[in-house]
Amino acid sequence: MRAKYLRTDGDRQPEEISAIIGTVIEHASVGVDIRHGDLVSRWAEIVPADWRFGTPVGVRDHTLLVTVPDGATASLLRYQTSAAMAAIDREYGQGFVRSIRLSVDRHSDRESQAK
Repeated sequence: MRAKYLRTDGDRQPEEISAIIGTVIEHASVGVDIRHGDLVSRWAEIVPADWRFGTPVGVRDHTLLVTVPDGATASLLRYQTSAAMAAIDREYGQGFVRSIRLSVDRHSDRESQAK
């Protein structure tokens, strides 16, 4: 027996889920931009060399979050934000990322101090 779904549009006749799954997914979508994952996975080949010390976490509301191992790296990269933005704009188009937020990864800092 195949799974059935009772429609709520007034037709009240059960239909196979496979026949309407596209509509269900379309209505449930949250507007995810797959380029976000692409940017994270291709980070090292897109950004300038100094930015490779950072780890991209993701993009939210056109703001890219990048974690860095320490405050010195964060300070260095703050002065080079325009270079990273230009590289991202070339790859994904202007406006895909409108700002970059740097965050020091405190866990990474503790590990390096323990060694």
